[in-house]
Amino acid sequence: MIIHHYVPHTANVGDLFVRDGIHLRLKEIFPQARIVELPANDPDKVLHTCVGMTGENLERTNAEAQLVVVGGSNLYQGPDWRFKTDENSIKALRVPLCFIGLGTGSIRSGHGKPLDERSRREIILSHEKALGVAVRDYATAQLLRTLGIDSTVTACPAAFVGRETFRVARPKKILVSAPPRRFVPRLWRKSMFQNGWMYLGFQRLLRMLEKSGIDWQVIVHDSRDNDYVAPLLAPYGRQAVSPGMNTAAYYEAFRSADLVIAYRLHMGISALGWGVPLFLVDFDLRTRAFIETFECDAIAFDAFSPPKVAGLLRAVKRFIAYPEQYQQIYQRMLERREFFWNKTSGFYSEIREGIRY
Repeated sequence: MIIHHYVPHTANVGDLFVRDGIHLRLKEIFPQARIVELPANDPDKVLHTCVGMTGENLERTNAEAQLVVVGGSNLYQGPDWRFKTDENSIKALRVPLCFIGLGTGSIRSGHGKPLDERSRREIILSHEKALGVAVRDYATAQLLRTLGIDSTVTACPAAFVGRETFRVARPKKILVSAPPRRFVPRLWRKSMFQNGWMYLGFQRLLRMLEKSGIDWQVIVHDSRDNDYVAPLLAPYGRQAVSPGMNTAAYYEAFRSADLVIAYRLHMGISALGWGVPLFLVDFDLRTRAFIETFECDAIAFDAFSPPKVAGLLRAVKRFIAYPEQYQQIYQRMLERREFFWNKTSGFYSEIREGIRY
């Protein structure tokens, strides 16, 4: 069996965490399958090959695949949804199709642009044709309902890559994900003051960790973030961990940590999978949707609120001193993860039953 997986082609390694989670479950359901990756998009315009489910990619898919999977993270972000295809290509697809792990975009409340009419038509047409649609959170399911599309909330596939039990203990090593560089404050931009609070909070956190005497590292999910992270770490004689697009190296870094402070959503999701206690910095609709889906408001902190930024620092100090007080919170997250694991298993089983090969 050959499965064609259309994967977002971005510089953010979080998309590949999602890919790994999808492949893990596909190989459980279809153990003899060969998974072929094709680019779902190319927002940075760096590829010199066919992009998306169109043209020669569509021809290849129709010729050799028994299943098409579209799966990544922010593909529903408007105004153009981020899966490159068109109505004619969708109609011409002759292979069973499913959507897995998709979600709304990394936008702040009130800052998002609605999907344009072309994207709405493509989403409706392709999803009506699909064997199944699995989304990462309830906010995304609500978005699809406005388009008349039913979906199954299975959480983000990246949460199941490790699937380990939480190890809650006094930390010897803390791992911090660097905020995306788009949040670095710039003069005269409307977001300057809000972004400034996140940036200052990140700097305060680094100073606090240095004073704690505990081993700590900063990890970047996009190598371009090093441009602003390097000067921040220089006074401490440190360099960021930057494994590029090597997901195995990230997983090793997560597993070696006793506490993760996530300024990146997929850093937090992966920590959940690997059973590493985490604090999540909440800065957009995606992070808020994750918090609501996993019922973990107690370990989430608004990046743009000075009191919440201060609350994050206090929470880290409390965890360092008394980690056991967070045991119940992480146990609840673990239960939610297993709940979605079972829903994911049911979803994949339905996909398998819908395919003849």
